[in-house]
Amino acid sequence: MSRSAKRTRRLLLEDAVVATTMNVARIGPNSIIQTITSLRETCSPDELRALLAGEAEGYLSHLPHEMIPEGEFHDLVRLLVARMGIERAGEVLYRSGELTADYVRANRIPAPIRTLLGLFPAQISLRLLLPAISKHAWTFAGSGKFSFSLSLTPSVSIGKPEGQDTSGIAAALCCYYCGAFTQMLRRLVSRRIELRETSCQAHGGPACVYQIVM
Repeated sequence: MSRSAKRTRRLLLEDAVVATTMNVARIGPNSIIQTITSLRETCSPDELRALLAGEAEGYLSHLPHEMIPEGEFHDLVRLLVARMGIERAGEVLYRSGELTADYVRANRIPAPIRTLLGLFPAQISLRLLLPAISKHAWTFAGSGKFSFSLSLTPSVSIGKPEGQDTSGIAAALCCYYCGAFTQMLRRLVSRRIELRETSCQAHGGPACVYQIVM
């Protein structure tokens, strides 16, 4: 192969790598930051070191502060499920979702908007909030499709991430999103809100669907 052909092949490979990297779905770093925070609430330092030993131990000294590939969060969840069991990992992830919602509420939603939503009846606040969440859904849903319904039985749903094998961790991911949605809606719309899951990826559903009960 000539030098020119080798150079052309190298450039094409580099372009392919860049394109692949750009097409990787990314989510906010709070998915990992708040999961580590949740673990610190329930685990001693020694337990946490043992739990994250190996591929995730770097989170003990350095947490991400920029958008991350969604697979990085899935890898952490997969590790927790393998080492803690699905039930305990689900509890950690639910709490992580709550913490993520609290962060978003405090740092991404202006105080006047938070106050205004609290003054409206719950149905009106929901009609204002869910479309706003949908516009930024990619920051937490990654390649999974977020959608909502404002019918007589309002709901939110999040679909399976594209090209990701989440079959073994779907239940834990469901806990994370349920915790996040519940906390966000209770803090901004009504403290009486409950989420009732009517479909779940962990049980073969195409999406996790949460009916909003007020």
